[in-house]
Amino acid sequence: MLCFDSERMNWYYHVLARRPYLVVISIAVYCVACIIVALILNKLPDFSDPTLGFETRGTKIGERLTAWYNLLEETDHHGVLFSNPSDLWEKRRLEQGYVETRLHPNHRRRKNKHKNKNKNKRRKEQNQSNHEHHDVAQKMMQFKKRLKATSAPSANLAVDTWMGDSGVFRDYEITNDSASSLEPTRRTEQIEYGHNTTSVDEDEHRERVQTKKSTWRLLKQAATLPTDGWADIHRRQPIEGFFCDSSPRKEYSHFVVQRIGPNATDSLFDLNGLLAMCQLQDQITEVPSYRSFCEPEMLTTDCCRPWSLPNYAAMLANKSSCFDLTAEDVTSLQTLLSGCYEYFHDLKMDNHCNEIPHCRAPEECKRLNIVFNVLNFLTDFGFIKSNDSNVYLKYAMIFVPVAQSNRLLPLFHEWEDVELSNELVEVIAMDLGLENELFNELLLTDVWLVSLGGAFVMASVWLYTGSAFITLMSSIAICFSLGLAYFFYAIVLEFEFFPYMNLLAVVVIIGIGADDVFLFLKIWQCVLAERFSNRCTLTTQSQSALPTHLEHSDHTESLENIMALTMRHAAASMFVTSLTTAGAFYASYSSSITAIKCFGIFAGTVVVTNYLLMITWLPASVSIMERLFATRISCRHPTSQKLIHACKKSINRFCQMFEECITHSIMKYAYLWLLIFGALGVSSAVVVFWYPGLQLPEKSHFQLFVSGHPFEIYSSLKQQFWFEKPLQAYENFKMHMHFVWGIQAVDDGDYTNPNSYGNLHYDNNFNVSNRPAQLWLLDFCQSVRQQPFYKETLGMLLPNCFIENLIDYMKRRCIDDMDITRKDRSPCCDAQFPFDPLIFDYCLPQSISNMYDTTFFRPGVAGPKFAEAPRLETEDYLGIGGNESSEFSINGSVSPLIVKALVIEFESNVAYSTIYTNIKQFYESVENWFQQQLLTAPPELQGGWFTSDLKFYNVQDTLSHDTLVAICLAMAASLVVLLCFTVNILISIYAVLTVSLSIFNTVAVLILLGWQLNILESIAVSTAIGLAVDFSLHYGIHYRMSPVKERLPATQFVLSRIIGPTVMAATTTGLAGGIMMASNILPYIQIGVFLVVVMIVSWLYATFFLMSLLCVAGPQHGFLELKWPLWNKRNSASSKFYERKPSQVIASEQLLTPTSSAIVELANSETHELESLNSNSLIKTISGTESAHALSSLPRDFEHSFQTLRECKYQTYPSTSN
Repeated sequence: MLCFDSERMNWYYHVLARRPYLVVISIAVYCVACIIVALILNKLPDFSDPTLGFETRGTKIGERLTAWYNLLEETDHHGVLFSNPSDLWEKRRLEQGYVETRLHPNHRRRKNKHKNKNKNKRRKEQNQSNHEHHDVAQKMMQFKKRLKATSAPSANLAVDTWMGDSGVFRDYEITNDSASSLEPTRRTEQIEYGHNTTSVDEDEHRERVQTKKSTWRLLKQAATLPTDGWADIHRRQPIEGFFCDSSPRKEYSHFVVQRIGPNATDSLFDLNGLLAMCQLQDQITEVPSYRSFCEPEMLTTDCCRPWSLPNYAAMLANKSSCFDLTAEDVTSLQTLLSGCYEYFHDLKMDNHCNEIPHCRAPEECKRLNIVFNVLNFLTDFGFIKSNDSNVYLKYAMIFVPVAQSNRLLPLFHEWEDVELSNELVEVIAMDLGLENELFNELLLTDVWLVSLGGAFVMASVWLYTGSAFITLMSSIAICFSLGLAYFFYAIVLEFEFFPYMNLLAVVVIIGIGADDVFLFLKIWQCVLAERFSNRCTLTTQSQSALPTHLEHSDHTESLENIMALTMRHAAASMFVTSLTTAGAFYASYSSSITAIKCFGIFAGTVVVTNYLLMITWLPASVSIMERLFATRISCRHPTSQKLIHACKKSINRFCQMFEECITHSIMKYAYLWLLIFGALGVSSAVVVFWYPGLQLPEKSHFQLFVSGHPFEIYSSLKQQFWFEKPLQAYENFKMHMHFVWGIQAVDDGDYTNPNSYGNLHYDNNFNVSNRPAQLWLLDFCQSVRQQPFYKETLGMLLPNCFIENLIDYMKRRCIDDMDITRKDRSPCCDAQFPFDPLIFDYCLPQSISNMYDTTFFRPGVAGPKFAEAPRLETEDYLGIGGNESSEFSINGSVSPLIVKALVIEFESNVAYSTIYTNIKQFYESVENWFQQQLLTAPPELQGGWFTSDLKFYNVQDTLSHDTLVAICLAMAASLVVLLCFTVNILISIYAVLTVSLSIFNTVAVLILLGWQLNILESIAVSTAIGLAVDFSLHYGIHYRMSPVKERLPATQFVLSRIIGPTVMAATTTGLAGGIMMASNILPYIQIGVFLVVVMIVSWLYATFFLMSLLCVAGPQHGFLELKWPLWNKRNSASSKFYERKPSQVIASEQLLTPTSSAIVELANSETHELESLNSNSLIKTISGTESAHALSSLPRDFEHSFQTLRECKYQTYPSTSN
């Protein structure tokens, strides 16, 4: 803040010097209150889904995807739109009380005996009741499938008790905090094209339940139940078979097995391999907690057998144990699999071949589903190949009867502690459904690494300042800055979403906060050394002659002057560095990705709050320390103080030698450094922009753990198995093309909240019944089929273009001679296209309803979407208008319908891919063609838009675009700050060039380390600018403010003062990041690698490249320097209040406080190293005389030269803390 140079801030210095306790207590109370309010009024952050917020909002594609999501949510029993008019008519009849059946399956609607006069209120209550009953029914159905008997049986075992459906998940209770991946939600359930929900009759359901009860009684009578107590209830009957009468499913936990040892390249499918897998599956099932989670048998306490190759081979050979396998058994299984592979490959088999006789395969291939389960679930897709008698099994799968759940975390830790391997095979990957749960656990458990990094930084602060009190207060300030930032983020700015990436700001702010502490304490020590160096000559008698109150007054005035001089320099310097860093973070708000937006705001706010505390809390803390410890320390130190003093002197000597070495190398080999770092910068630019380049991610899966983690290995290997293919019926999933009319592509939700998608907005101009619209739609459908991206789809009555089906529907005879009733179908018969709008509105719902009643029809998302016009209020739904249609209800009354939206769907010949260039070419070709078609469309159809499976492509496109925008904004902000504070165009250009080359080198190193431009990497690249510009900023400002206007002396002046603080800042931040590299989760590791790389690269470039550039071609004698008259006037005026007392340029061996003790070298070598930050005047000595004319006569090592220290005996001052 530049206002600290003004006389108007004198009151603030007075408060800091005289009332520091008041300042500290006030700030502490305010911060604690804000933190408590934020924790009470706002929910704690939820990291159950780490990838939440990794989506694009506000872009052209993003708005379309949001509108498409809202359309699907509003369609078919979720809202007011219906694809099938029969469902809407049925709903209307139910509301009118004509029938008692419910719209949803397994429900029965009660008649509304007490009708409310307010119809709108009654409708809302009915809808709410329907949703509640529907939710209860869904829970009951899930409970029946996953029922677990938790009560002891009664004494009378002869009583028949129905135990519920013995489904896969009957042993897992339904709880709110343990949602299995089997429980579908609207949020995560993928759209299945062709999926249709049908009604279930209540009587049929009751009859089926009775049948199951009868079967249960028969089973009890057929088997002799043991009578040894409570465990009998959970036991299965022997009739259930080898694998408890169940098959492997994706929802069970499974492990990937690979061969190891000297014969690692051999196939797993041999006798030794199967026997080793048999031993391995025993290791998996023998962990202590396994029985608590597995599917048990009914008649024994044992768990069901795992589904594995050795167990299937044993079942085929009619053996009870896989350890009894022989080579003939393995050969028999291989012969069966090889002979039936063609039927499996041609999709003539599925998982229900032994239940429903529809599989077109020989009986031996269908028996017990052995062939399908082994080929689909347990072996990789390269195990058997067509027309090849050789088999080679590289990866095999073992399924265990343990349902995937977030409650398996203790079981996973037990498997993690056990070495799941033997001499021949080992488990290399697993899928337990625990990725998010384990990530949340490690996110909290690895906080100790953040704490360790913070402890290292604080230890550095303590070694640098020599005060444990200041170290403690600095730690509290950093914690308060995080708490205040969360208060402003959640309460003031009202951000509801807090992504886990915001926690990475903790690592960054620890380093930034420590840098500010180093800067403030360095300037404070320099001012102390300057102000009190003459106190060393006081004698004991003169000390004792001073009255206590005068001494206290003198100390307070001196403290106030010191605070003013320190704040003039430190506040502005911290302001500059905080401004550039916060600006780089806030520039990330320009991104369209929700998580990046939230991180940019939170991290920038943390930097701002940290700066506010560093100019309030820290100065007051230093003032308290001076008042508490303002004593004259005796020259006769205790042994511990002498050791510490000697250690500090050794460190100072090393630092002095280090600075002299760097200064000498830059002054002597400037051209060499320019050549080396310039060549590195150009090479890095080639790596970044040409080859290999900053690649976009090619996997939609966001990596949470290191590449060697079993969960991540499974993500990379799962495509090797048939059951993990996206669609089994298609080897390559084709991109669907959805053309939408009637809905505006608008996203009015909260872009910072991934759970807020806004409302569905209708297009008021949409009207599909007009004759020009009908003609255009028919021509559009025919034109699509002529395009190169169209793929012809085989099938009957596919809803790709409803207008064609309507034309065929309208060609039928009005009275069919074959119809006994001879029903008149007018006017929906013998009609000529285009149809009259009234006829179109009347016949379209009948045509669509008739299509849904067709046996061969495959329902999807395409077609018109109907709504009930009279029951829709204009204030409740946006944009009511469109096409009214009607149908004759039961009593002959006319009931109008309205077409609110239209979706035309086609399948393209472009396979779905995560490669950016492939999908970009597809999207641009279809989008450009569709926009050209819309130019010829009638006005009521010109609001259409195209969408497809473009979510991941949208993220890729946004990353490539928004990252460049964030970089440009951060660079522009850095240039403005540099120009304002260096007040020299040439220095600013040099600094920007240095920062650019630093960014190129940083990004090049990350590329060579295998980074791709994903979410976290995008944040790192834009943030690197704010962190890298700080060092260049310090060097540039001090070169501009040098008292010597010649190039070489100015360069030496800067190096002698800035190398020390910059090395300390880079070291603490870099090592804090290096500690994070020991984490188990990838985001912590990546932020640690980033901090280490950016600190090393930016310091090297700022020190060697920028200073060499200034040494060779730096401006001198005011060249390209900007003049600010008002600035100069204010600076000259601000120096009138505080005057420096005359003193000798002598550094004593002892200074006033522990923060300035043992600072002989500091007093003269670094005194006022940052004084020139805000002052355009020349550097002044303690006596106030200008020293520019004398610098040339001083030796080059003046900053490190001292006069001979005189021996003296000192006694302590009376304490001024009272």
